[in-house]
Amino acid sequence: MLGKEWLGRKINENFIRDLKNHNPSIDPCGENGEFHTFVTDGPLFKNKIKVMESEMVLRGGYWFLEISKFNVEKK
Repeated sequence: MLGKEWLGRKINENFIRDLKNHNPSIDPCGENGEFHTFVTDGPLFKNKIKVMESEMVLRGGYWFLEISKFNVEKK
């Protein structure tokens, strides 16, 4: 299980390395439900989402990043 220190991290080379060091059996894509993602920007997006306020919440033994405020920004 991943703790709250993983919340809000960008999925990049450092994330993959840390994930493998934490538990090599975790699928780095999260395909087995190990974690969920929220995409804020990408090459196909006309706009990007900027998270302004969020809170780490423990619910049912799992950590969530609840977003309470965001802005949609033009690229």
